[in-house]
Amino acid sequence: MKYTILFVSFLSFSVLADAFFEAEFGEQSNHLTPVDYLSDEYDKRIAELLFLTSGDLGRFISRPSFGLESCVSVYEETPEAKEKHGDSRIIQNSDRKYFITVTRAVDSIWHSMSQSNEEKKTKQVEVTRIDREISSQLAIAIQRAWGRMLQHTRYPSKTSLGLDGTTYQFSVWVKGFGDLHGETWTPDNGLPAEIVAIGEALADFAESKTANEEPLIKRLKEFESKIPKV
Repeated sequence: MKYTILFVSFLSFSVLADAFFEAEFGEQSNHLTPVDYLSDEYDKRIAELLFLTSGDLGRFISRPSFGLESCVSVYEETPEAKEKHGDSRIIQNSDRKYFITVTRAVDSIWHSMSQSNEEKKTKQVEVTRIDREISSQLAIAIQRAWGRMLQHTRYPSKTSLGLDGTTYQFSVWVKGFGDLHGETWTPDNGLPAEIVAIGEALADFAESKTANEEPLIKRLKEFESKIPKV
């Protein structure tokens, strides 16, 4: 009996070893997946047009197949403090200012590229920009949620990609790790769907100008608490 099991196992191993590995189809992962680098022309064009500020404290990019690209960037600025103190290492907390910037393409960035339009030439793209100053509490909540989620970024166990939909990309700078990146494609449930919804809520918040921060801070903290410990 033991030899029969070993023989069957050997045959199974031989079959597996003689076939190229292929991904199986299944449900979407409950985590973000690595961003496909090296950057292609589309990535570079998005960065050129939509990355008008730093996104060190959190960046959220929307890349729809049949829509207009957008970007939410969260960052710290201390221009007055640098002028006052002369050295960014001694900037006081009271001098630190935090912002959300939302940039949206008025025309498709994808179709502005020469290889993606009938004219075969690069076209100019107009971009709208909205800035809103936020509290350090909201900036911290965003950075923590992005950082904890991106810490789990890894390749999926099964593939679930489709043809259309929207690719959402996230990035953040974390002390000790550096820049973290991850993405998801049209998530319909789980943590990826939640962080996409929060990213869209941050854009709405910045554009409304009058919305209160507290619900967002609470939502971000509740989201962070759902992320498993590493």
